[in-house]
Amino acid sequence: MSVQSPSVPHAKSLPGLRYRTWPMFVAMLLSLLALLMTATLLRQRQIADRDAAFARQAHRLHERLTERIRTYDEILKGAAGLHAASDHISRADWRTYVGALRLDEDHFGMQGLGFAVLVPDKALDQHVASVRSEGFPAYEVSPPGARPEMAPIFYIEPFHGRNLLAFGFDMFSESVRREAMQRARDSGEIAYSGPVHLIQETAIDVQAGLLAYMPVYRGGLHPANPVQRHRLLEGWVYATFRMADLLNAVFQQDLQRVHVQVLDVDPAGKQPSTLLFDSRSEQIDAHDHEDAGADVNLTLPLHGRQWQLSYRPMPGSWPLQGQGTYIASLLVVALGGALFCALVWSLANTRLRAQAMALKLSDDVAESEERFRLMVESVRDYAVLMLDPQGVIRSWNAGARRIKGWEADEIIGQHFSRFYTPEDIAQGVPEHALATALVSGQFRGEGMRVRKDGTTFRASVLITAMRDAAGQVKGFTKVTRDITEHHQQEERLRLAATVFRSTQEGVAITDAQARVLAVNPAFERITEYKESDVIGLNLRLLASGRHDREFFRAFWSELIETGFWQGEIWNRRKGGEIHPGWLAVSAVRDDAQQIVNFVSVYTDITRIPHAQTQLDRLAHHDALTDLPNRVLLHTRLSHTLERAQRSGSLCAVLFLDLDRFKPVNDQMGHEAGDELLKGVAKRLRLHLRDNDTVARIGGDEFVVVLEDLASPEGAEVVARAIIERIQRPFALSGEREAHIGCSVGIALFPQDGTDGETLLRHADAALYAAKAAGRGTFKFFAADGPGMPRASDA
Repeated sequence: MSVQSPSVPHAKSLPGLRYRTWPMFVAMLLSLLALLMTATLLRQRQIADRDAAFARQAHRLHERLTERIRTYDEILKGAAGLHAASDHISRADWRTYVGALRLDEDHFGMQGLGFAVLVPDKALDQHVASVRSEGFPAYEVSPPGARPEMAPIFYIEPFHGRNLLAFGFDMFSESVRREAMQRARDSGEIAYSGPVHLIQETAIDVQAGLLAYMPVYRGGLHPANPVQRHRLLEGWVYATFRMADLLNAVFQQDLQRVHVQVLDVDPAGKQPSTLLFDSRSEQIDAHDHEDAGADVNLTLPLHGRQWQLSYRPMPGSWPLQGQGTYIASLLVVALGGALFCALVWSLANTRLRAQAMALKLSDDVAESEERFRLMVESVRDYAVLMLDPQGVIRSWNAGARRIKGWEADEIIGQHFSRFYTPEDIAQGVPEHALATALVSGQFRGEGMRVRKDGTTFRASVLITAMRDAAGQVKGFTKVTRDITEHHQQEERLRLAATVFRSTQEGVAITDAQARVLAVNPAFERITEYKESDVIGLNLRLLASGRHDREFFRAFWSELIETGFWQGEIWNRRKGGEIHPGWLAVSAVRDDAQQIVNFVSVYTDITRIPHAQTQLDRLAHHDALTDLPNRVLLHTRLSHTLERAQRSGSLCAVLFLDLDRFKPVNDQMGHEAGDELLKGVAKRLRLHLRDNDTVARIGGDEFVVVLEDLASPEGAEVVARAIIERIQRPFALSGEREAHIGCSVGIALFPQDGTDGETLLRHADAALYAAKAAGRGTFKFFAADGPGMPRASDA
């Protein structure tokens, strides 16, 4: 006979039950208002964050364009300095100089760099005859006709393709070009033109054009006033730009996300604005632009002209960020509103709810226990056991049967130490595990365990103590996992990693596109590249240039077809040395036989001679800037003076000392100081000729040796350019800037000395005179004392 407990009727079946619903409706209205206000505020914040992010990107793009224009200005000044430093620049000299700039690779968008010579009308026939004598019999100045002054294009590089159309064109014949050229002539500075139609343009891909001019005066001088500048003008160094090529090269993939428009604006307001560039020729709906975000309008002063740039976000490219946070916040508010409504309803109907919840809780507990039992019994990858407080097994699931081998009726009621090895039992390992779980709440460990058939396996074990409401232990749960295969795999990986690190052959692992994923220390020693230098790069960076395309076609064909290639190959180290080695490459395929990786093993057969080469370079170059050190400076200076004595030419030694370098080093740290010295070295090397020398002789002191000068004024031009270049801000890591200057002392050969030691000593004396004069200037050596400057001293 069973005794049935009295039942409590469900709340919905209680007689006469009437819920009070109006408080809940009020709560729902308040919750909806809170949700609406939250959604509005969060959306406004998202829009503001998106617009701020786009504005930052627009300013980064603008700074990138500004920096590119500065680079082009430096190229123009360097070309003008080349003319100023020599009496005559031949066509071959010009081709060599422009070729070294690698316009097609490093300065894409600059159509060409040329020189236009000033030709009075009476000298036109002589000019044409001179050019024809250079091997251009069909040369003419175009357009034809008599004009008081002409400025035909004399040199232009690269001298091929579109640029051939401009050879001999008189740029003074066209008003926009002439205005910019006259402005450059009268100011002595760079001048940019308004938009023009370039002579180089063909019927294909017509773009707006732009020219930049830098005047060149006879003798390398820099006249003091417009009258002298007009009288001494020799011509103009100029650069030609195609606007679409220029801005596509600067902005690159960013134009997929940003719509850029460039207007040329006359600063005087006399001419209407002209559209120079529009990255999207098709019309974009204004509503789409409004949804994409706010525009950013910036100006770019351009040496007498001004560009107005409009940066607009492309529709769909700048979605609102934080959608997950937005939705989560609304869900939180909605959930809070729901909870608020539920709380109001619950408070209004507490007694009835209590009766209903009592019934539901009883049902839920029974359902939860049944669900947990079914879940534990169905798990097959883990052995899940229930132990009593003494460690006796009380339950056994399917995973325990699969891993350990016993059936439930064979093992329930036995102590769990049955699974331990005799050695672990002798050492008290099972008791220690239960004691640890009892004190700490849990025990985790690994060890060997025994199956029913006597075999052993490596197991990972978790034992958790279960306590009742009073805190008393009522048993333990024990979860065991078979990790034998995982452990063996870890051992194999550890062994492979040891071989990878310790082998003397260079090993590189790449993906299917030959991008580097990992290299070993031997690879770093052989190639001189650190792993951080090459990660993500293609191994073609090691190519020496000695193997033709057919070699690599056969290499890849055999590797893809057979999965393996080996043979001798010539590679190039980071330092530039080309050396032979033995390379073996294997392809790694996945289950679908698709190549997923390549493993390359490289043996260097010339490491000892290379080590000697590295020692020689370290002995003659500054380790920080890679400039010649004092030893190599003396060697090169001696050779320069020997050549100058034989040819009777003029040379100059410039002694440089940085101003305000010590505060940068003290306030920003030595790493910032080192970074600044590298930047100074890069600027000094940028516009010097191949036969000139720049060296670092210690600290913040540098020496420049100029060969084959036409006059002392050539050294003055270089000194001014160096001072001006060093005074520009240096961008350091961490978004920091450094502002320094430099002082220069100049000694000339042969009047200031005929040997290197004397010239260096006299240049040093002139440097002290420059510093005494207020820094940021230069002085020529004066035999009658440092206080007696020459007429051309700054």
